[in-house]
Amino acid sequence: MTFNIWARRLGAVAIAPALASCTTTQADFTKKPSAVSKAALCKTVIETQDPMFQQQLVTELARRGISIPECQQMVVQQQQAAAALVAVALVGTAVAVCANNNCGGGYYAPARRYPGNCYSYYDRAADGSLCGNRSAMTRPGGW
Repeated sequence: MTFNIWARRLGAVAIAPALASCTTTQADFTKKPSAVSKAALCKTVIETQDPMFQQQLVTELARRGISIPECQQMVVQQQQAAAALVAVALVGTAVAVCANNNCGGGYYAPARRYPGNCYSYYDRAADGSLCGNRSAMTRPGGW
């Protein structure tokens, strides 16, 4: 596989956990509230539209000693981290694509070689004599 395909796959794998929704359902919460992570509780309490479920979540947060402002700060930090991860993945993918497609604005082309014997003043002609004023460097316009 090419580097471009590997870069895309690696980017997708890196982004997937960051973009995965880290919330809990009411059924999972009801089964075992203590098994739900702090991050899932915080995100769910902020995003839920059900006031009864939200009250249950707030009660569990209070039992754990976590305040709503702490939850809001945690969710913002998680969103910022996810955005940073996405940005890094996008930049990495762009660099990989450019590396494969020559986005740098050109490529190095070595200077062409003079096809004859007399490029410079000190070169020797085919008969063995010094080129001198017959050289390409001494002529107007070069070769």
